[in-house]
Amino acid sequence: RCRSLPQPLKTRTKDKYRVVYTDHQRLELEKEFHYSRYITIRRKAELASNLGLSERQVKIWFQNRRAKERKINKKKLQQAQPGGAEPLSPGASLQAPAAGAGGAGLGPAGPQ
Repeated sequence: RCRSLPQPLKTRTKDKYRVVYTDHQRLELEKEFHYSRYITIRRKAELASNLGLSERQVKIWFQNRRAKERKINKKKLQQAQPGGAEPLSPGASLQAPAAGAGGAGLGPAGPQ
């Protein structure tokens, strides 16, 4: 495995190695993600080759990045709703009436 491109750093976390991407690798992956959230097979191969990563690493980075975006969007959506702008106050959901929410998504433990 002799490559002229710098290998991503790996840190030991219990039994698994976690890849630490370089700033350049992250920048290029982010640029590609903003162009398209889903990467083509051909582009995945090109990026992997150019960045010194495996195609699997590129694929998983995109999966993780989409998950991160969903999480960010979900948080923005919650903050946009009335009463959702103050997620840090511990008793806010108990004190304020859940007007308009109707207990959606709360399951059987919702407001009664």
